Amino acid sequence: MSKLRISRDSGYADRARKYMVMCEGKALGKVGNGESVEFDVPPGEKEVYLKVDWCRSNKVRINVPTEGTAQLSGGSNLRGPRIMLAIVYVLFKPHDYLWLTVQAD
Repeated sequence: MSKLRISRDSGYADRARKYMVMCEGKALGKVGNGESVEFDVPPGEKEVYLKVDWCRSNKVRINVPTEGTAQLSGGSNLRGPRIMLAIVYVLFKPHDYLWLTVQAD
């Protein structure tokens, strides 16, 4: 079966919260701070993003191989001094609150 693996970095922002993993507009499950999770998904091109409350990451298009694993990494954009801008991200940049990238094989 084809799999989608999401690895979340560890950071101060949202440390106690889990991010919802969204694939093709449907919730697959949650990923916690510093955690990696795998989901069984049908092969083919998918649109994936992370979500917490009304904020989310960028949307990533990824091709999930047949009998293989597609890997993504994600986390919060609120790092270092940007933690002071949390209210700006929540109110004015909710689609940039989190980040998501494709991991190289």
